[in-house]
Amino acid sequence: MRRIMGITQSAFDPASRFRFIQFIPHLRKCGWEVDHRPNRPDRQWTSPLRSRLGRALHYRAGRAAMTLNRVRDVLSSGQHDVVFSNRDLAGSGLLCEKLLKRIRPQFVYDFDDAIFVGRNEPAVRWMCRQAGWVTPGNDYLADYARQHTGRVTVIPTVIDTDHYVARDPERPDAHGRVRVGWSGSDQSIQTTLGPHLRLLAALQAKVDFELVVITNTKPCLTVPNLRWSYLPWRADEEPFLEKCFDIGIMPLANDAFQKGKCGLKLLQYMAAGLPTVGSPVGVNRQIVQSGITGLLAETASDWHQALETLIQDGSKRRAFGCAGRRRCEQHYSIRRWLPVLLEIFQSVVKTGRNVHN
Repeated sequence: MRRIMGITQSAFDPASRFRFIQFIPHLRKCGWEVDHRPNRPDRQWTSPLRSRLGRALHYRAGRAAMTLNRVRDVLSSGQHDVVFSNRDLAGSGLLCEKLLKRIRPQFVYDFDDAIFVGRNEPAVRWMCRQAGWVTPGNDYLADYARQHTGRVTVIPTVIDTDHYVARDPERPDAHGRVRVGWSGSDQSIQTTLGPHLRLLAALQAKVDFELVVITNTKPCLTVPNLRWSYLPWRADEEPFLEKCFDIGIMPLANDAFQKGKCGLKLLQYMAAGLPTVGSPVGVNRQIVQSGITGLLAETASDWHQALETLIQDGSKRRAFGCAGRRRCEQHYSIRRWLPVLLEIFQSVVKTGRNVHN
């Protein structure tokens, strides 16, 4: 039985869950022994202490413990056939990465955001050059990786569509306002949803709908006259988005970082059988088939027209939702991409053995 170690930032963040954790039961069914190693404590950990000095010292101690635990993970990586590393190993610097290269050079380097934008670029470049294979989440990220290695295969962020409940197109629409929904982390609200809140409030003056926001902590959305409600994110309720929304949105800014987004929100909406509206930025252009699974909207006028059309036309919402679910199953499901990922792992293992023989 071949063994794989999966290194992730945590056991709960979206990148960790959708790029590796959700594959674990499927890998085991295919005969792999899986050893998952999230950061301990996780990368999002903060000190609960009230004192500013105590909190700072506690945080530094936590980061030191995280690095020490990651070094221990890397030291044991030689017992595995391949290592899957999502993003970085333990934050800034290349201490753990260089140690991994010495102990288990058969590693796959995976990233699903433009983490090369900014001060981390040298580390990302080094990992791309040293990895046995690189699996960026879309073509924009792959263009960067291919500047440093030819060992690149795009693995899009995918959905376990067997786990998501799709809206029944025969079910009558619920009475009341149509719900336009956004789901994501509290870290991305201000840069993605935030710039679109005023146009959503302006549209509500014309068309009756409710904005629903799902995230891990309740945001402060201080936009006059905006009607919105908050639902706390829970992992066990994620497959039931179809109960929360009628339309799913994914606004983005057209900047260097957000161009690297892998469209997870859109895919979750589509897996739930919901119509989508997204900004025509990065991979959104590929995921959304405008006029078939959803609509693309760039300007405020585009957003108004797209949302007004779907809010007022229930039959179009149902048709787009059904088409989106089919597209997700065919092109963005675990079933579609698991064989590709397995082939990469096997290739990296084989190449590493040939090098050592």
